[in-house]
Amino acid sequence: MNTPGISLCMIVKNEAQHLEQCLLSVQCVVSEIIIADTGSEDNSMDIARRFGARVVALPWEHDFSLARNHTLRLASYGWILVLDADEALAGWKPDELQGLLESERADGYFLPFIHYVGEALGPDYVTDNVCRLFRNDARIYFRGSIHEEVASSIWSLPGGHIAYARLPVRHYGYLETEIQRKHKASRNLELIHTALRLEPDSVPLRYALGTEYYQQEQYQAAAELLLPLLAEVPPNSGYTADLYLKTAFALQSGGWFADAASVYEAGLKLYADFTDLLESYAGLLVGQGQLSRAYPLLQRALDSGDTAHKYPSSSGSGTSRTRVSAGRVCERLFLYEEALEHYRQALAYTPDDLAAWEQLATLHLLAGQAEQLTAFTRPLLPALPRRVLSRLVPAALNARAAPWLAALLAAPHLPDDIRQVLQVLLGTLFRDPEQPLAASAGLARMRGNAPDNPWVSGYLWALTCRSGGIAAAGQGFGRLAELPPGLAAVHRRLAQQSGDTPLCCTDLSPPSRADVSYAAQLLLQSGAWDTLLLLGSHSGAARFLWSRLPLPLLRGLRDAPAPFKVQWCAMYTGQAEYRPPVDAAEWLLYAAIATSCGQAPQLSPADEQALRQSGSAAAIIGLSYHKLLLAAEVHPQGNLPAAGSIPWLLLVKSALQREG
Repeated sequence: MNTPGISLCMIVKNEAQHLEQCLLSVQCVVSEIIIADTGSEDNSMDIARRFGARVVALPWEHDFSLARNHTLRLASYGWILVLDADEALAGWKPDELQGLLESERADGYFLPFIHYVGEALGPDYVTDNVCRLFRNDARIYFRGSIHEEVASSIWSLPGGHIAYARLPVRHYGYLETEIQRKHKASRNLELIHTALRLEPDSVPLRYALGTEYYQQEQYQAAAELLLPLLAEVPPNSGYTADLYLKTAFALQSGGWFADAASVYEAGLKLYADFTDLLESYAGLLVGQGQLSRAYPLLQRALDSGDTAHKYPSSSGSGTSRTRVSAGRVCERLFLYEEALEHYRQALAYTPDDLAAWEQLATLHLLAGQAEQLTAFTRPLLPALPRRVLSRLVPAALNARAAPWLAALLAAPHLPDDIRQVLQVLLGTLFRDPEQPLAASAGLARMRGNAPDNPWVSGYLWALTCRSGGIAAAGQGFGRLAELPPGLAAVHRRLAQQSGDTPLCCTDLSPPSRADVSYAAQLLLQSGAWDTLLLLGSHSGAARFLWSRLPLPLLRGLRDAPAPFKVQWCAMYTGQAEYRPPVDAAEWLLYAAIATSCGQAPQLSPADEQALRQSGSAAAIIGLSYHKLLLAAEVHPQGNLPAAGSIPWLLLVKSALQREG
């Protein structure tokens, strides 16, 4: 196969850490490499020469177009590709490329650029389309000292045409480490302000300045610059769609919601399938509680799908991310089946989407649908990375969902130390909950081989609390240093509450909420019900709200042994200093546990009035179910429904969503 006739033109300064990756990506694609060195002090040019590049020294004159155009004049082939060192081609197919170059209809091509963002290279990115592949023609050149572009020079040619090519380019320069290393923000602002002194009315420069402020989250400054441009920029400018998106979001972030809504509406009249604009507008409406208006916008975005080839976009817009957003809106509308379908579709796009997994798993578990969750999970096990498994495994343990936990045990990327603990728990405690000693023995053997494993130590502590109480747990761990510090603080608190003499120590600081939550999870998973009740009882500290524990744990509470649940309900109703003021999520959890052990939830007139005035739709639905339960007690043979169609635990989640 013949190599396409392309000259690669670059300007480079101190890019040794990226240049090799860039040049490796263009092998077998370009015919020559021309690099203008603007003052490198590392070994960038040694790397360039190793790839056969023609290197020329070029003094930096604070003008990107000036430097780029110098390299264009040195190109000898019919087409020119322009890249930066922190960019790389992504899977270009030479045969497809050759067909584009042989076409007589295009003078240049917009290439889809994938700009990775965030602290480190990961799944988050934004995209746009930039003309970086074009004919070698003296009339085609870059314009603008910064944010330079060649598109306007092509469009000024008689019949000049730029087509779109599905030839992606990966860009790593927007990662936070790169922005800081190159001082991009201060450099760009300096160049833009210098250029604006010469051309104060330049629309591209004002847009560039507004974009810089936007990227630095200076939204008021960005909005003041970008909003007036909407009346000056034609719809086909190439960046007008992005201008609408940035202007609306800057206004929204600055608190000018009505103005933002007007810009969103105007933008969608021009770009009806612009998924990022649709999703961002939906976010504004969700924040205002206008869910019934937000959901159709998300549905329009999903119907449009991935439109990154037409508009600047961000990862997951129109696909996985929008599905998760739609699912969350459906939950707030109490459309749980629709929400589950959105999360399933999100995982069809990206099987390792952590947000979708967490939402899907929580809904299934709270609804008592562990079997459906297990069936859905099994085919996706090979795609589950550690970061996802590290969230799903605790959820399965907290919900005491043994079949789902057994399925997760087969995940190939599950760390070996976690796999060994799960094998012990599944083979002993989850198989026969009334025989904790076998679990303790298995974990003790593991602890002998890995004494520094805090997970094993935590389970041994909880199991000892179950079999022998707090005092036995203290004796089993002769030194608090054998426990994680937070768990040791919880143990001291429990020892003080139970009247046992706390282990000697110098650190008497109270446990944090995270420490108490961790201890609660260990105790529930181990079946240490008496100690769990003690942990949640009032002790003069901050009010303990069970509903604020990890949501899957609420399923574990709901499915706990009946004697524990009866005591739990008695604690809720019997401790006046613990319960008031009534909390919607906490009362709904109490109702869930009470009904699961055959009790009708109690509710004083004052608490009922407070729940009605809380503004929580979940609380209102729960109150309606409460009335049905009372009616069923009075008329047991009257065929009255004893519960509603929404499981109580899902109402707890909805109440917490409103609070959040």
